Amino acid sequence: MAVQAETDNTNVAFIRTGFSLVKNSTIAQDGSRSAVLAYGTLMAKVSATQLWTPFIDETATDGTAIPQGIYLGQEIAAATLVAGNVVDSLILVGGALTIDVNQLVIENSKVLTTVITVGTTDLRTVRDHMANRGIFVESTIDISSFEN
Repeated sequence: MAVQAETDNTNVAFIRTGFSLVKNSTIAQDGSRSAVLAYGTLMAKVSATQLWTPFIDETATDGTAIPQGIYLGQEIAAATLVAGNVVDSLILVGGALTIDVNQLVIENSKVLTTVITVGTTDLRTVRDHMANRGIFVESTIDISSFEN
């Protein structure tokens, strides 16, 4: 007699496989911020200050045109970012891992296929820059339903 087991797979982990390098970092103040900073937000770093900020502009000349990490902390209120820098923030900066694309947050209507047009001659995409850091994006499939 066969026994069929049921598993709830509706809660998919953000980091799917592999190992990760996470740094304790500081997120830059954003005086015009009006939305929360969510877990899983794609981040960039300001070259002059080495402070992190959400990736929003592939044409920026201050270093923030290159996605370099993913925010892994608790949601940060917009008012907190307006008030000042946020210290002790966890940023996933690399490794050899796959993440769930459905949980990755890219602000300002940017997508994985957005082409970075500053600081490079080979015109790589957001996905390419993430892969260079060992962060690979995969789509997960909801397998909470049975198929016969």
